[in-house]
Amino acid sequence: MKSQPVEFLGSIEADLNQAREFYASWLADGARIFRDKFRETVSWIEWNPELFSKAHGHFRRAIIRKTYFAIYYVIEADKTLVIAVLDMRQNPRFIRATLGLRWLGES
Repeated sequence: MKSQPVEFLGSIEADLNQAREFYASWLADGARIFRDKFRETVSWIEWNPELFSKAHGHFRRAIIRKTYFAIYYVIEADKTLVIAVLDMRQNPRFIRATLGLRWLGES
């Protein structure tokens, strides 16, 4: 698949704030390190959205390297839409429910 733009749901900002706060709480310069790794992963998604496998139904999961977090997204005809950035240590049912609710809210 060719590259295509990546767009984000508005709820992503709260996800990113939570992740940055988590890493800043125990790692010097943790917020910046997380931000850089997040941007790197988004670049990979933009370059080839099909690079990462499906994790929950039609939602794909790109693990953010050397973190506990992953980017969950869907591929649409003209863009890639990021649905959530979640801590993967959570209950899979919670992750599926969060993805489903956000996707329904978007539709």
